[in-house]
Amino acid sequence: MKRATHLHGFALPTLMVMLALASIATLLAMRNLWVNEQLLNAEADQLRTQHKTEAVLPVALTDILSTQTNNDGTTNLRHAAGNATQTHAFFPNTMAEYDVLRQRLGTNICSAGICAPHALNASATKASYWKTQTGSAMQVSAAHTPYGDNTAWYWVEVFPQHTANTTSNPPFVYRITVMANGVMSGSTTLLQAIWARSMDTSPTGQWHSWHVLQD
Repeated sequence: MKRATHLHGFALPTLMVMLALASIATLLAMRNLWVNEQLLNAEADQLRTQHKTEAVLPVALTDILSTQTNNDGTTNLRHAAGNATQTHAFFPNTMAEYDVLRQRLGTNICSAGICAPHALNASATKASYWKTQTGSAMQVSAAHTPYGDNTAWYWVEVFPQHTANTTSNPPFVYRITVMANGVMSGSTTLLQAIWARSMDTSPTGQWHSWHVLQD
């Protein structure tokens, strides 16, 4: 009778240990599910943000290929140098206009998303270089992105492309950098692509490369 009582005395501690182990296993499983969910959300947000940057590329290209006159008949200052008293940035069509643009930009390099670097800058291929320069970027409006204002920007660097045909204006090569913020805090993607015209001022051209910027 004493032996049976002794065996029953171990039943409760054993049950408690088993319950504790089951609780720990459940908590670990829940933690793994939470971690996997966070990783999946981060991956989905990164993919969504990259798609947003890709969607901005044709917006920037449309800006490059716009004309000097808006639909309402007014002058499109992004494609008109204007007079000597004006200081706005614009897309040049000739080397003379390109020189005017460089003089206006000076050491600022970029203004309203239009850039005229004096030389290739190795830092311009790094994400951190552009993240601090949204003030000089062209902001993408809510009409061009489903995520609202202040979520995507772009810069267009204009480079002369010298060719063997020196009798005409050299065509320009455009390096487009797009930055987009994701839904999650701190989620940002930068995409850089190069586009060149088929001929001097041709409205057609070709994408030569694109890649996601890292540090």
